[in-house]
Amino acid sequence: MTDDVSDGGTDSWISGGAAALAMYAPEVLTSYGLLVSVRPSGVHDEMLESPDVAAFAEQFAAGAIEEPVRDRFTATTGDHAAAVVDMVWIADVAPRIRGALDALFGPSDEWPGRRRYPVADTQVAITGFTESVAQLDRLDPALSDAGQAALALADAMNRTPTAIPGSTVEAVHEQLTPAQAVRVVLETASGSSDRIATALR
Repeated sequence: MTDDVSDGGTDSWISGGAAALAMYAPEVLTSYGLLVSVRPSGVHDEMLESPDVAAFAEQFAAGAIEEPVRDRFTATTGDHAAAVVDMVWIADVAPRIRGALDALFGPSDEWPGRRRYPVADTQVAITGFTESVAQLDRLDPALSDAGQAALALADAMNRTPTAIPGSTVEAVHEQLTPAQAVRVVLETASGSSDRIATALR
């Protein structure tokens, strides 16, 4: 599968993560750039970097938020709680995408989103991103070897997002095309958006 000419051939695996995203999912690259460039109006770094928000973000990434941690988070963020949850999700998802794509395609010279600007509703950027990912063709799970490689990649993104195992990268290179690998990374990352709605419950 790696040598599929229409998918860029073997050289496609050494283009860099950001370049791979631009090549195989340009619409998602645009929405990703917006996603990592926004911040909620009225929310300052002091709040986003507070210990209570940091503790909440750590448990959010792990998938289970303890009630005392949630209570301190809501007390600290007040009326901005939902917007800060959006920022916690973005701060969790963006490194997973960068880490996985750079592991698969090589380091990127630069990723978009170096300066954040205030917006009234961060959900607009999140929805735009998840909808752009939903427009991609999905990998057929019936493809056994390819499906196993995709599942291993998704699992690694969830368990060790900044250190995708070399064996997983090798399996992806052998069983998936570069375009399929990009789709798996994006689907895995965007699939966690349902956690936003339940984070404060």
